[in-house]
Amino acid sequence: MRVITLDRIQFDHLLNLLKVEEKINRDIVYQIYKEASSTVETISETNLLTRLTAVNPIELVLYSLGEYHYITNTKNADEIDKINHNKQFIDSVATMVADKYLSLTAFRVSNTKLGNKYLPPMSSIKVYINFILNILNSYQKNDPKSTLITDLLLKSSNISNCVLDLLANGYETEAFSSWRTLHECECTLILLDKYGDKLLEKYLRHMEYAFAFKNGLETKEATDAIFDEIKAEMKKHNLKSKDMKKMIEYGWIYHIPEVIEHEEEYRLNFRDGVEKLAGLSQYASRYELSSEIIHSTPLLIYSNKNYFYYLTLLSLYESFFRLEKIFVSLFSKRVNQEQMKRYQNFRSVYFAQLVSIYNRELSIFSHIKKPKK
Repeated sequence: MRVITLDRIQFDHLLNLLKVEEKINRDIVYQIYKEASSTVETISETNLLTRLTAVNPIELVLYSLGEYHYITNTKNADEIDKINHNKQFIDSVATMVADKYLSLTAFRVSNTKLGNKYLPPMSSIKVYINFILNILNSYQKNDPKSTLITDLLLKSSNISNCVLDLLANGYETEAFSSWRTLHECECTLILLDKYGDKLLEKYLRHMEYAFAFKNGLETKEATDAIFDEIKAEMKKHNLKSKDMKKMIEYGWIYHIPEVIEHEEEYRLNFRDGVEKLAGLSQYASRYELSSEIIHSTPLLIYSNKNYFYYLTLLSLYESFFRLEKIFVSLFSKRVNQEQMKRYQNFRSVYFAQLVSIYNRELSIFSHIKKPKK
């Protein structure tokens, strides 16, 4: 099989499109690319590679760029000059490029994929998430005191994308583990959105507790003052020293009205604290199941791909529907009428489709047997 190799004009045009930095020596990278392309062609012509039907020259260029950049990035000008005049270097790098291209293309090991990123169950929710991300990115400041809700929504949206990417590539149990993190974020968001600034202030204070606990503050006096405050809070709730980490992580829920009135009904953990207060205890069994996956029980090794694909996809949709409500609540307070109208127009097209997709996938899932523990 003859491999089509980019000529120098095409090569330079590609590098311009990629906005490759000027310090990269294009002459050397082009030599590496041509040598690698020649090696791939030689292997294919000797029938050693029957699975190779076509060669992607852009991928070969990218591997060549990657190798050269990584090797030279930490070198000084004299060292780079020596490398550029070393024919043995060019040949060895070209061989590595060809090896990586062939290994990760012709001989690539892929999981069985139940999902497809081009079909509506993934593409429709992905485009919705991307729309939200574009809006949230314009408000992000990474300043918890002013944008905590926005930053949490942004992180939740990114995790949602991660779950979809894992599902599309056949990593169902890994996607389900990532949904667990998303679920923790959404429960926190539900409570912060529901109880507003007063609870937000307490949540931020507990973040400061966590920073002090892990790294200490700038001075010993400041760190000691924080720990004195933590111990005073623990004393109010009859907690022992072994409970300090729980108090730091979950103690902010003590400032929620339901907990103030019925403290004995809640615990300083996710399942019997945050999740319960968020009104999502129906997900406790899924959360527990995800723990088994995370801790590498036999369920992880011998998981039912079909079951975990649909369980994860449906869980993601359910989380997304709740997060979208919080997003709308936040968005409507910050934008003008024209921006809100654009969002409503977008929503009118996609939200009903997402609900329809969800119901269809749920119907399929109802016929799949739950795996035995």
